[in-house]
Amino acid sequence: MRKRLSSKIIISLGVVLVIAITVFYTLQSNSTFSFTSDFDQTLSPTEPEEIPAAPEKSLDSSSEPQDKELSPTSTLLLVHISDSQALVLYEQGLKLYYQRQFADALDLFNQALQIDDHCYEALNAKGAALAFQGHHNQGLALIKQALDLNPSFVYAHFNQGLAYELAGRWDESIASYQNALQLDNRDTWSYYGIASIYGRQGNVDKVLEYLKLAIALDADVKEVARNEHDFLPVRNDPRFQTLVKP
Repeated sequence: MRKRLSSKIIISLGVVLVIAITVFYTLQSNSTFSFTSDFDQTLSPTEPEEIPAAPEKSLDSSSEPQDKELSPTSTLLLVHISDSQALVLYEQGLKLYYQRQFADALDLFNQALQIDDHCYEALNAKGAALAFQGHHNQGLALIKQALDLNPSFVYAHFNQGLAYELAGRWDESIASYQNALQLDNRDTWSYYGIASIYGRQGNVDKVLEYLKLAIALDADVKEVARNEHDFLPVRNDPRFQTLVKP
């Protein structure tokens, strides 16, 4: 009797132990699942954070890299380096050109080009001198050669505007002066050149706009403007008189 009771007790204890072990592993499994789920939710939220959109690519060419041929570095590499002796003759000719001694200036420019036929400084000045003598197309062709050799040569863009102006091609003249100003926004005489064309057209508002910019850079422009034939159509306007008064 005692032996059977002991067997029952042992069996009962064994059942309890099995139940206890089962419960223990069940609870441990649930706990692990809960922890894993919480951890996964931390790394992968149900509502992921919104990623800011990349800014749209600007269509403005100024924000984009220049083409290789037009980049400042490659432009510098392509610019012709003029012969030093040719440049001396060019400088001498330029002084005569400013004194409107065009024939003598042309002689020196030609000498410079005999030494270096790619001297773009002399090509540009010779073109301007020819334009002043009425040879507009020939002068413009030489100035274009100068710009082909050095597209960033501000003085050639200015002289191109001047040659177009002398030829009466005013829209092209303004465009060339504007090209000079894109390269150098402190080019006094390109502002003046644009003002003078609008003066011929009697557009006093545009005259004032560009002449003010020229005067702001060089007060001596006032005196030149007072005697400028191109401003005859607007000379009697009180605003023009106030602008150029000493």
